[in-house]
Amino acid sequence: MKGLIRNNFYSMESNIKISFMIALFLAAVSFFVKYDAFLQMIIAMQLFIFIVNVGTSLRADVESKWNKFELTLPVKYSDVVKAKYISFAILILLGIAMGSITAVYACATGGFSNVRSIFYGYEFGITLSAATAGIMYPLMLKIGTEKSEMIMIFSAIAAVGLMDLLSAILAPLTGEMNMKHPLVGAVSAIAAWMIFVGSYFVSVKIYQNKEFS
Repeated sequence: MKGLIRNNFYSMESNIKISFMIALFLAAVSFFVKYDAFLQMIIAMQLFIFIVNVGTSLRADVESKWNKFELTLPVKYSDVVKAKYISFAILILLGIAMGSITAVYACATGGFSNVRSIFYGYEFGITLSAATAGIMYPLMLKIGTEKSEMIMIFSAIAAVGLMDLLSAILAPLTGEMNMKHPLVGAVSAIAAWMIFVGSYFVSVKIYQNKEFS
């Protein structure tokens, strides 16, 4: 399992370094801008830029023929897929860590008007990252990585659509359609994680069928 996770990160090592550089640049930008909406978006972007490496990793597996070789390894199919999802979760945690740089500095300098503003940045970023990964990976397993960019864009749009849909469903409780409402943000983040976890079982099923393709 550790070897599989290590291989996942080897395949996207250079891209992760770029993600760190972009995240640090965004953190630096936040030092000069003190608007809630802008800082929230920076935190969300810092989370999301790490999960976009999923497509790079899968495409590298196909180009190196690793995706065919791993079928012959003495490990369960579920373990191969589980290693992917653990890697995705680590990427999200890296994004959260980088977003914390922005959040801590903004709090220390009074950049945010209230704590609730910080939470929304995380909620939106987590929803976008977890739902995108949960939708994107099984689609790439099924369709292939040739159109990984389009699949990622579709998955990201679907993730935003999820939050918008939940804001409409919860409107009777929140008083209006408001994606920034605390209830909408919390429910969206939970729903995104449910999609992420549920897609693991879908991906295992798809991966098992690869043996016969």
